[in-house]
Amino acid sequence: MKEILERNSEAVREAGQTLVEIGAELAAGKIDEALARVETIRQTYREWDELDQAVADIEGVIRDREGMLAVQHVLAELVGTVLGSVLRSRLS
Repeated sequence: MKEILERNSEAVREAGQTLVEIGAELAAGKIDEALARVETIRQTYREWDELDQAVADIEGVIRDREGMLAVQHVLAELVGTVLGSVLRSRLS
C-alpha cells in the first residue's frame, strides 16, 4: 500500500487537503456542508463503489471455494483412512 501511495503522491496530497477541508468544516460545526461535500465526492466516483463491491464478491467466492476445498480434503483423507482400514483388515 505504501508503494501505491508513494507512486501517486500528488493524489495523496489532494486527498489529504480535501480531508483537511472537510475536517475544518466539521470543526466549525458545519456538519451539513461537510456531509454534502463527502456525498458529492462519493457520487463523483460512483464506479468505485461498484468496483469495491465486485472485489468483495470475488473475495467471498474465494473464501467459499477455499472452504469447499478444505472440506473436500478432509473427506478425501477420511475415505483414504476407511479404505486403508478395510484393505488391511481383509489382508490380515
